Amino acid sequence: MRSVTTALRVLETVAVHQPIGLSALTRLLGLPKTTVQRSLAAFAESGWIEQEAVTGRWQVGVRAFVVGSAVTSRGGLRPTALPTMRDLCAEVGETVHLMVPADRTVVLIERIDSPRPVRAVLPLGARGPLHATSNGKAVLAALPPGELDAYIEAGLDAVTSHTLTDPDRLRAEIDRTRTAGYAICREEAEEGVVSVAAAIRQSHGRPIASLSISGPKSRMTSELLTSYGEKVHLAAEAIAVGLPLTVDPA
Repeated sequence: MRSVTTALRVLETVAVHQPIGLSALTRLLGLPKTTVQRSLAAFAESGWIEQEAVTGRWQVGVRAFVVGSAVTSRGGLRPTALPTMRDLCAEVGETVHLMVPADRTVVLIERIDSPRPVRAVLPLGARGPLHATSNGKAVLAALPPGELDAYIEAGLDAVTSHTLTDPDRLRAEIDRTRTAGYAICREEAEEGVVSVAAAIRQSHGRPIASLSISGPKSRMTSELLTSYGEKVHLAAEAIAVGLPLTVDPA
């Protein structure tokens, strides 16, 4: 039983800190390197985790995503959101992403692709920091002030040259998001990609997910961002209304 618990600790730590190397993982867990290696090998063989081709660092694999998606579907989030996502994509002609918060990140669990040949598309299971993505900033804006403070105090790493890493600038952006009802990301997570997002909240007010419209910056003009922001806000509210009273987003 102890070996199972240890292995699960390894898997959970990879999920939270991915992509992560063996040495860093060993330090975080405080376990012998051989113990961690055995767990990594077992999970990799069964598809729960995988190594990045270039760096060799570990991240969750397809099987973990499939299981997580099954739980989310059971809770009602994905099946409830999909019709609204399809309608929104058809209306604006850009990719629509559905993401859920996980620790300091948001994870992509569903998307409807733009029909245009040049489009913004993330792979299912992709993660992004809360402060560097429109989905994440929408979640941050829906959190109680104390939780936002704790997130900021833990550090704001840059993803691109546009990422907001100054605490005061991020707080101002979160205030703007709360007032407008939607968050904007201008190349902060990926060069050349602009997006708008709104949080999906349950009746208790906490964000369980976020919905975004993403596209190349050449099409996501300042004039359209306001219109798209209002549309994604209304879509997020429509999804929230259709959810069961309790939803497990993870």
